[in-house]
Amino acid sequence: MCVRLARNLFKTSDFIQCQKLILAVSGGSDSLALMFLVKEHLETLSVPPEMIVVTVDHQLRKESTREVETVAKICRVHHIKHIAVRWEGEKPKTHIASSARVARYDLLVKEAQKQGASVIMTGHTLNDQVETYQMRYQRLQKNRGALHGEVGAMRDEVYSSGFAGVLRGEADGIRDENHAREIRKKITKKNDSPLYERGLSCIPREALLHRKVRLIRPLLGVKRQTLRNYLRLQGQTWIDDPTNEDRNFERVRVRQSLHPEKLAYIAQKINEAALQRRQQAKNIADLILALDITVQHGRCFIAKPALFLQKHSSFPFVVGLFAVLMGGGFYLLPNQKLSMLVQKLCLDSVEKKRFTYAGSVIEYNKHGISLWREGRNMKEAIVEPDKTFIWDGRYQITNHGSKAIKIGAANLEQLKFLLKNSDFELEKPHFPSLQSLLMISNHKGYDIPELISRAVVHKHVIIKRIMAPFDWLSSREDAALVNVLEPFFNIEVKR
Repeated sequence: MCVRLARNLFKTSDFIQCQKLILAVSGGSDSLALMFLVKEHLETLSVPPEMIVVTVDHQLRKESTREVETVAKICRVHHIKHIAVRWEGEKPKTHIASSARVARYDLLVKEAQKQGASVIMTGHTLNDQVETYQMRYQRLQKNRGALHGEVGAMRDEVYSSGFAGVLRGEADGIRDENHAREIRKKITKKNDSPLYERGLSCIPREALLHRKVRLIRPLLGVKRQTLRNYLRLQGQTWIDDPTNEDRNFERVRVRQSLHPEKLAYIAQKINEAALQRRQQAKNIADLILALDITVQHGRCFIAKPALFLQKHSSFPFVVGLFAVLMGGGFYLLPNQKLSMLVQKLCLDSVEKKRFTYAGSVIEYNKHGISLWREGRNMKEAIVEPDKTFIWDGRYQITNHGSKAIKIGAANLEQLKFLLKNSDFELEKPHFPSLQSLLMISNHKGYDIPELISRAVVHKHVIIKRIMAPFDWLSSREDAALVNVLEPFFNIEVKR
């Protein structure tokens, strides 16, 4: 059983170009089983990567330090390199579980980069997967009435009018009819299904952390009891976390209410949802490529689409997606909000209309749709030397200089002065969107890196445009979509 279990868990691609591998091990049964199974598998490889076990001490319970020492002792016995890292600082009063998760992954990525590891593996099991599905499904059920009505309205509006209001017109954007037919065939092949809840695909087997380090979860198809039986055969005990029985946590309540016989059924539902999410990502990517979209100087413009593109069931998702990305949002819009977006966009008017949504201003007329960051809640911040800061969910600023810098939104008067006194020219400046650009300043002056090609005041600073919903953790299921989006936001300025 042990040999068969270890043999079926890993893919050859898990270890490609991997010289060092981080295993997140808490001492619980799942992560300890992962450690021994990986060790067994690596012994079968001709050139295995170095395995490094990392234990995160969240410092939330008094037993945590002793548990870290227990893992370290097990690793010493089995000649495995072990590193302990701590979640330092004041802990939040609420949302402790989610905050600890973010801190844990951030610490794992930091250690992976320090060690030169390209892969992190965690011990999430089929039980974790099913519990996640059940929690998300129950939340979805609570809103079922509203979602049923609004998603139905969205579908009816999309198919009957195809954004006919301001965007009505013949398909004159594509002159070559043969080319139009080919694109139409490709992106409308499976265009008769409504947008589903992406979250029901649950935990992906593979993801990308910080756009840098692969996160792989090999045990997602294995029951926790199977792993515990495996550990017993190894003569290995594990640590039981008392919070796993604390009914104050939603996951514990769901776990205790789940019947074991439902695991296989829900697992199948998750697999179907993952395949659907992957297919939808490809469909949306094809639609984005077929549309005429530009992102420049803080503004996104979607030119008036041909009618068959307007009728695409994913068109609302694309508009909502770019609204989130331009507005610096961290989460994509759920179906309920997408249906509200459709209702706003489907106004039958030839005049220019404007509204705010997902942190963005959305303006549309007979020429198409413009989106830019809403002009509020863009707070100033200080970036100290040798620190990295995420500003407004849109920019990552790394200060390699010797002095602190101030960052914030571009000031209108300073913006006009820079445009007037630099070699940068804009034929028709759109100041509302230009004012959403990042401005760096100190006592010597100010600089808007996206507009000015040379450093005016600041040096040793790196500014990178990010896509917040995909920057911290990007699922493999969304790879096709992310690959298409990246060129729109591939902005990196080094001073």
